[in-house]
Amino acid sequence: MGANTVTFRLFRDEEVYEDFEVEKMAAIESVVVKTFIDRHTGMEPLRIPIPYDNIKSRKVLEMVLDYCKFHAHAKSNSIPVVDVKVWDNEFAGKALATDKNQATFCQILLAANFLKIEDLFRLVCKAAAEFLKHKSAEEVRQMFKTENDFSEQEEEAIKQDTKWTYA
Repeated sequence: MGANTVTFRLFRDEEVYEDFEVEKMAAIESVVVKTFIDRHTGMEPLRIPIPYDNIKSRKVLEMVLDYCKFHAHAKSNSIPVVDVKVWDNEFAGKALATDKNQATFCQILLAANFLKIEDLFRLVCKAAAEFLKHKSAEEVRQMFKTENDFSEQEEEAIKQDTKWTYA
């Protein structure tokens, strides 16, 4: 580990769960990490503590770091915007396809929010909106395993108030 790398340290119950080493250029795609590095100038080695409550799995952190690595590389190598968009769409598609109930996808969204990776957060939100665009409320409830807590009258009133959404 050198001055150009950062270690993300996943914690579970205050014990080190796993370390992930990444180049500093990729790590600073995160505002949280960039701020941490700026505040701890000269501290070696750089270890960013990630509580398990915020990023729950190795797979999620690896996907987030893959996103950061690609975007850092794209910036430093002037990769055309169109190629970056293609890669982003493929990334979002893989994230959505990871599991049937979209748990990994939701965890990526939460990780992007926690680490303040704005472009990843926007990408995942846009992909979620596209994914949910043509689904009924019942399909979304089944997907996320939630119950309908509206009475029939409340649900009918909502449908009347938002007729344009059902067209």
